Amino acid sequence: MVNWNFRRNLTILVAGLFIGGTCGYVLIEGWSVFDAVYMTMITLSTVGYGETQELTTSGRAFTSVLIACSVLCMACWTAGITSVIVSGELSGSFRRKKEKKMIRDMNGHTIVCGGGLLARTVVDKLRREQKQLVVITDDDTEEISQMRELYPEVPFIEGNPQSELLLAEAGILKASSLVAALDSDFSNLLIAITGRGISEKLQVICCAKGNELASRMFKVGANEVICPQVLGGEQVADLIA
Repeated sequence: MVNWNFRRNLTILVAGLFIGGTCGYVLIEGWSVFDAVYMTMITLSTVGYGETQELTTSGRAFTSVLIACSVLCMACWTAGITSVIVSGELSGSFRRKKEKKMIRDMNGHTIVCGGGLLARTVVDKLRREQKQLVVITDDDTEEISQMRELYPEVPFIEGNPQSELLLAEAGILKASSLVAALDSDFSNLLIAITGRGISEKLQVICCAKGNELASRMFKVGANEVICPQVLGGEQVADLIA
């Protein structure tokens, strides 16, 4: 937020200098708007093309002030933008390297595929039990950003959870469990097929919204298939006196 405010304020200041410079040349020198805009542009950019028209003493004093302000603002604006870009790239690169090292050190962990509320609930429960896990998701939502902030010790891999390469990157050969918690039953079925094809010892747990694909999940090797809506309905019924 600080970086954004810094860039925004500097951008507003540069725009203000441009407008102020244009108005200054129009009022002080009596130039046309086009000449004033051109003179302001070459002054702020410090390209040194020379005066558009001969300046009066007041105009030269105004230009000197405008150059001093523009040099300072442009330097700060450029430094701010560069800092944001570099820091963002470095922090992202550092985070990825850190997460890869964390995964390499894991053994017997759980791989959670998904980024919705169901996956978040699973992650929260596993973290409270202090279990190791890796999250694979292709969702780019505010919820994923919140999960990263809440669980900085949990590695996140961005991409299609059905990919064998990403599952391998998540350390599936050393993992003990694979949870398919995407919103799509078909995607969860494919994850179960892929996971079981990689490791026969892996515990595969799938989530399903209905019974149509639940039986197929068992057939392709899922150890457990959970239907959250069915369980929720049963709990609601149990609460009725």
